[in-house]
Amino acid sequence: MKHWIVFFWLSVWHLSAQEHQKATSSFDDYFYNAMTERLKSNYQQSNDLFEQCLSLDAGNDAVYFKIAQNYFDLKDYDKSLTYLKQAQKYNPANKWYQKLLIDIKIKQQTNPKTLYKLIKDFEAKAHNKYLVQDLIRQVQSMQIRKRAQPKVTFDPVHSQSDRLEKLWQQKNYQKLIQEAEKALEQQPDDAKIYWYMAKAHAALKQYRDALDYLDMGMDFVAGDKQLLKRYYQQYIIVFTGLKQTGKADKYRQKLEKL
Repeated sequence: MKHWIVFFWLSVWHLSAQEHQKATSSFDDYFYNAMTERLKSNYQQSNDLFEQCLSLDAGNDAVYFKIAQNYFDLKDYDKSLTYLKQAQKYNPANKWYQKLLIDIKIKQQTNPKTLYKLIKDFEAKAHNKYLVQDLIRQVQSMQIRKRAQPKVTFDPVHSQSDRLEKLWQQKNYQKLIQEAEKALEQQPDDAKIYWYMAKAHAALKQYRDALDYLDMGMDFVAGDKQLLKRYYQQYIIVFTGLKQTGKADKYRQKLEKL
C-alpha cells in the first residue's frame, strides 16, 4: 500500500514537472518568435506573441518593455507609455526604461521644462554623455519647430486672453484652469496663458501648482516687459503663500529694477 502511494505522488510530481517545463518552453518560444518578428519590423505580430508571454508570466518587465518599444515604433505613443509604466512598476531602476520614457515624452511634445528634468534624472544613471546630449538636442529641435509654427490669430473680442480674463473677473477659477489647459494645447508657447493658470491656482491656494506654471511660462515671456512685471508680481504672491519670504523679497527687488 505504501509503495502504491509513493508511486502515485512520484507520478503526480513527474507530470507537474513536465507541465512546468512545457510552460517554460512555451514562454521561451513565444519570446524568441516575438523578437524575430520585431527584427522584421512586424511590430503588431511581435506584440501578439509578447502578449502570449504575459499570459504565462504577467509580471515580466522585459516583455512589457518590448511591447512598449513596438508601440513606439508604430507611433502609438499612448499605448507605448501604458506598457512602459507596467515595466517600470516591476523594475523602476532600469535606465533604459527611463530612456524610452523620455523618447515618448519628446514625441508627445511634453513641456521642455519637464523633459529637461527627466533628462537630468536619466543622466545620473546613464553614464553616457553622448546619449544625454542627443536627448537634449531632440528637445532643442522640438522647441525650434514650435517657435517656427505660425501663430494662431484670434478675433480680439473673442481672444483667449479675453475669455480667461472674464473668468478671472467672475472668480470662476476652476473653469479658468480648464479653459487655460485647452488653450495651451493650441498655444503651448503663450506666456500669458501660463500666467492665468498660475493666478487661478494661487487664488485656490494651490501655490505649488502656481509656481510650476510660472516657471514654465517664463520660458516664453521674452522681451515683454509688462508681462514680465505681472510674472514677478505673481511670484511674490506665490512665494508669500509658500511662506518663502526670502524668495518673495528677491522678486520684489527684481520688480523694482524693471
